[in-house]
Amino acid sequence: MTFPECDINPSEGYLWLHVSLLSIAAIIVIASFVSQLKDTAPYGRHALNNPAAKDWGFPIPQRIGHIISDALPGIFLFLFVYLMYAGFEPFKAFSQVDGVNIVLVIGWLAHYVYRGVIHPLVTPYSARSVAVGITLAGIFPNCLFSYLIAAQIGCTKYPRHWSRDPRFIIGVVLYCVGYGINRWADLTLRRLRLKARHANDRSPPRLLPSSDLNAPISSLPDASPPLSHSISPPPSLGEKNTDPKLDLRVCKPDVQSLGYIFPQEGLFKIVICPNYFGEMVEWFGFALASWSYPSLGWALFATSTFIPRSLAHRKWYWDHFPEEMARYGPNRKALIPGVL
Repeated sequence: MTFPECDINPSEGYLWLHVSLLSIAAIIVIASFVSQLKDTAPYGRHALNNPAAKDWGFPIPQRIGHIISDALPGIFLFLFVYLMYAGFEPFKAFSQVDGVNIVLVIGWLAHYVYRGVIHPLVTPYSARSVAVGITLAGIFPNCLFSYLIAAQIGCTKYPRHWSRDPRFIIGVVLYCVGYGINRWADLTLRRLRLKARHANDRSPPRLLPSSDLNAPISSLPDASPPLSHSISPPPSLGEKNTDPKLDLRVCKPDVQSLGYIFPQEGLFKIVICPNYFGEMVEWFGFALASWSYPSLGWALFATSTFIPRSLAHRKWYWDHFPEEMARYGPNRKALIPGVL
């Protein structure tokens, strides 16, 4: 493809704008990997009892923060930029758009409608708040790559044969496989977490004031008592847990009450983070189908986040589920089956 040049409007100004933004994107990919490998970002499970959490600013509602960082750039900014670029020529607006461009637009939006709207609304978060700095740190690269990818799709005149090109076909297949894995993993975690909370007979945690961000969960007034050995049916029935897919027996008190689980089904048996693995496959498939620098940069940026994050998740499971990890997961990889 010709991008960073724009097929529809080959202006030198747009060329240098795109080159400059791609250069910034390359720096962000490297910086993201190095910084996150060194220090795990304090959100989700990694914010529990983490003194660094207060350094990221005051707390905001987790759902709102997620929607702001993902939906605003991934849906609204992306659509605005795409429509602006694709409709450059006043009397030939959108005349260069063909099926390939539309497939790529739909693929991007399918991810972000779920990730930026549906997921935040249905996910039982471990905490209702997130530091505002985490949201701001996520929104900048999302805006940058949403702009670049929308501009590339809007600018590019794909060859007539591109829909039959092996790169496009294989890329679409990989995207669909990764999309399916990612959704399955998310929904599985949601189902097991809700089941664990129901078994623990508690409601989701309340929004904590900033002064409580670093306090042990078990010390808070509304913290639930440690979960008993019985998981399903409820402990009051005194029956032994027979569900191997839901195991919380040795989980530390600060995460018991939040419904964290040690999943034991499907891809969770071979990798700690199949949701990250699925999304990584999804974005490399998207990059192959679009055959562009911005999409490749986005796939690399996502991977630069997934690798450190999944390694941190694996360590977290060893810290909080040592018995289960020793029994079921000593060879379980963090992100890529059989590799990493």
